[in-house]
Amino acid sequence: MNDILYEDTEGQEHSLAVLECLESVPMPTGVIQTTRFKWLTNFRLTAKKVMSIAQEGGRIRWKTENEGFNVQKNGGYALEHAYSRDEQAAKVFYLLLQAAHLIAQLMERGSLFRKAFPNGVGSAKNLAFRLLEAWRNVCLSVGEVEALRGGRIQIRFDSS
Repeated sequence: MNDILYEDTEGQEHSLAVLECLESVPMPTGVIQTTRFKWLTNFRLTAKKVMSIAQEGGRIRWKTENEGFNVQKNGGYALEHAYSRDEQAAKVFYLLLQAAHLIAQLMERGSLFRKAFPNGVGSAKNLAFRLLEAWRNVCLSVGEVEALRGGRIQIRFDSS
């Protein structure tokens, strides 16, 4: 449905569209389970755009946000509350949390990490613990640091 008028908190009017998707999947028991998805967008919907907006926009964004929030809440990042009554401080905290999560994902998917830990390390909390212990206990000599800086390396990421 197109042309839904919306007025924001600053009094500006916007024209929005709502896309609804019904997905029916057969369960192992033979029963068909139908799930309803709805997305709000500022794109004008046409018959040609509906599938790409649903598949490449709404569903992927939903999956990314929900998986990310789940890891941030339950995977050792302690995303529970704002840790501050100051709105700006809460935003800064969440931005830093997002950066930490991004760096951890890059480390986990990197070929060097997979080579060092072929069976993984478990949770994000375990990864953070191992990283902290490495910073505490591993001292590199000046020569080792120079060797690391001088050599070329390539890190490949596994998206599977």
